[in-house]
Order: sequence, then structure tokens, then C-alpha cells
Amino acid sequence: MYSRSSLVNWIYVTSLDSSSIVQIGDSNQVTPETKVYALQREQPIFNGDEVEDLTQYPIYSQPLPLPLLTENVRQTTIHENPIIKVGSIRITGIAASSVLHVGSTRTIRTEARIKHNRQYFSDPYADED
Repeated sequence: MYSRSSLVNWIYVTSLDSSSIVQIGDSNQVTPETKVYALQREQPIFNGDEVEDLTQYPIYSQPLPLPLLTENVRQTTIHENPIIKVGSIRITGIAASSVLHVGSTRTIRTEARIKHNRQYFSDPYADED
């Protein structure tokens, strides 16, 4: 992997979510991964024992379908300047397992698995007929 210097004047990121990365400079491999269990209740009453064993949900253990690469891709890259120059970057939010990367990398593989549960004290659809 060809390495270059990365020069960034300034970066402003308002929010960086779980397992997200801000990387300035070269890296060989970046693999952020996050697993989230989100519980939303009609009223915010929690006992503290709501965290459940995530293995009971298949979303966290089933293999991810990866695209099949069936074509040969040839790439030629010419680096006319050995320096990556960035003036400024302003980002409102970087979500779960996302990457802001200024530099060279060989492999980036990200994974986010999120399970949302909503619990109601009464049936929210009871009045509909």
C-alpha cells in the first residue's frame, strides 16, 4: 500500500456514535462493529434489568450476506502528490460503525446490527376499527 502524508487544517464533528472512527493518516485495516439493543417504552419506566442476552435474537448471530465478486477489476492509481491536503471538514453526525478516514487504507469492513423493540402498556391499535 502506497502511503502519503495527510494534512488536515481542521475537523469539527458534532456527534460520534458507538464504534465509529475518525482516522487521519494511513491504516491497513479498519473494522468497526456494533451491536445495539434499543428498547422504547410508552412510558420511560425501567427496572435496570432490561438488558437481555443478545444471542436470543438471530439478527446478532446470523451470517451477513456478502456480495459475490465475479468480475476481475484492474486498478491503476497514480499519486502525483505525496500529500493529501484537506482544508476543513464539518460533520453533524457519524453513525454507528461508520468511518471518516483521510488517508490510505487497504480494507474497510463495517457492521452495525440494531434490534428495536417497542413495549406499550396498552394496545396502541385498540381504537382503530
